[in-house]
Amino acid sequence: MIRRILQSPGCRVVLSALASAVTWFAWAYWANRADGDQALLSGLSQGGVSFVTTSVGSFLLELLFVRLGSGLAGMATSVALVSGLSLSFMVTAHWLAGTPNLALTVLPVFTVVLLYCSSYVFGLKKLKQQNEINAVETAC
Repeated sequence: MIRRILQSPGCRVVLSALASAVTWFAWAYWANRADGDQALLSGLSQGGVSFVTTSVGSFLLELLFVRLGSGLAGMATSVALVSGLSLSFMVTAHWLAGTPNLALTVLPVFTVVLLYCSSYVFGLKKLKQQNEINAVETAC
């Protein structure tokens, strides 16, 4: 039962979002540590943005994977849409928060966003293929 819960889309989304929030809060705080109070605000901004973008982005990746398919074009479109939305949201949040080192704060996160989105859709493809294999084995 626990294994089934951990493999559910909802659990994948929540665990990914929590890990992202903690990791990128720490990064933004460190990247802006020279500015005292601003470092905490930047860390909280990035942690919040990371939680939202990871949870919404993961949900969208799951949805787009079903809608656009598991072919290369569908997967690439999914990654481009979700990572582009994430970048826009990050830049806007940090601009509003007055983050002093915007590029240093956002670019490493965005690089990981691209890697995360890509690996997420490849993982979904692998799960789909495994489920298809299991369905064939069960039918035989």
